[in-house]
Order: sequence, then structure tokens, then C-alpha cells
Amino acid sequence: MTIVISAINGKGGAGKTTALMNIAGEYALRGAAVAMLDMDGRSNLTKWWSDCHDKDAQPDGISVFGHKTAKSLDAFIQRHAQRFDYLLIDTPGEDISTIDPVIGWSDLVISPIQPSKREVLGAIDCFQSIIRINEAGAGTCRHGVLRTRISLTVRQTELYRKIRPIIEDKVGTYLFRTEVMERNVYKDIQNGTGTLQMQTLSPAVVKARRETQEIVSEIDALLSHAEEEHAS
Repeated sequence: MTIVISAINGKGGAGKTTALMNIAGEYALRGAAVAMLDMDGRSNLTKWWSDCHDKDAQPDGISVFGHKTAKSLDAFIQRHAQRFDYLLIDTPGEDISTIDPVIGWSDLVISPIQPSKREVLGAIDCFQSIIRINEAGAGTCRHGVLRTRISLTVRQTELYRKIRPIIEDKVGTYLFRTEVMERNVYKDIQNGTGTLQMQTLSPAVVKARRETQEIVSEIDALLSHAEEEHAS
């Protein structure tokens, strides 16, 4: 059965596209067939894919499709999803009309955040939507908050220190233990050089690869836990 993972946060520029690109690259490296759906009006994922094609750097095992509406998403999943092991959905930052249908199809929703009040609130709103949709349709979608573009300076801020107690203790959703640090390599791959997993193993790429592997391990654990809960 196809596993559907979506990136949702009502704030644009939170790091959704980069996170999904890295995750897709890791699953493809394992030999999985991965589809990526670009539902963001800015089309960053589709533009990256086109640039990869122009530079002959499209990764094996990954296919990218553009679907901008909930209706086209439903049609794609009904017709094509079983061709893939994983379906990763990149959502718009502002258009909330597509969010409910995406959650309804998802096994896991990841809300990337930088330490800003607006992005934290966006992640909380997403979690509350998941609870509502799960309860309405007996769904089992899981949720996790992923801290992105983190630096040593950011770690000294008050809001950064408040993220864990807010997300875990007050809100009650999952906070990824692994953080995505601010790295130039993440900006470089946006220019069409393929996935993170295709880059030359410089010290920075090795660190980024380790981050991604740890994130995917956490994703696998979340999905496995959800499967166990559903079975029981």
C-alpha cells in the first residue's frame, strides 16, 4: 500500500519543499518508487524538477507531478498512487482550501517550522485540523513538527527554547528530535542539481545526509506506531 506523507504549514517559506526533496531522495536511494505532487502555486518543486532535467540530474526512483486542486489530487491518487511506494505532497503556504483533502489522504503530515510565532501557530493549526478530520472519518493520520533552518544563533533565542514545551507538552503532538540545520547544500540542490543523496560527499553533505537519515528513521517509527495502533 502506498504511504502518503504531506508537508503542511500555513506559512510560506517554512522549508516544506526542501524537507520533502530530502526525504524523497532517501527513500529512492533505498530502492522505493517515490511520487512527489506539487500543489503549491509557487511551483518550487516543479521548477526544481525541470531544472534537474535541463542539467541531466533527475534522480532515479522519483517522479514529480503538478496537481493544484483537491479534485486533481483525488483523481491522481485513485488512478496512479499504487504505482508508487511513497507519495509526498507539497502544499501551498496560504491556500487552505486544499488542506483538508490532503490530510484526508495522508498517513503522516509533517509541519516544518522555523522559530517564528507564525510558523509555530501554523503547525498547531495543522495538528488541530488533523484531529478534526481523523475524528470525523475515523482516520489515523499522524502529525510531526520538524524544526528547519536552525543555526547556533537561532538556538539561543527564547522562542526556540519554547518550541518543545509548546509542541509536546501544551499541544501534544510529536516534535522531531532531529533538526534541519541551515546549510548551503540545501540551497544548492534547489538549483537543479538533483537530490541531496546525489551530491559529492563533502563534510557538509555528509552532515546533511546524516540529518536526513535520522529524520527518515523517525518517520518510519511514527508510521510503524500508527500501523500498530490501527491493528489493535
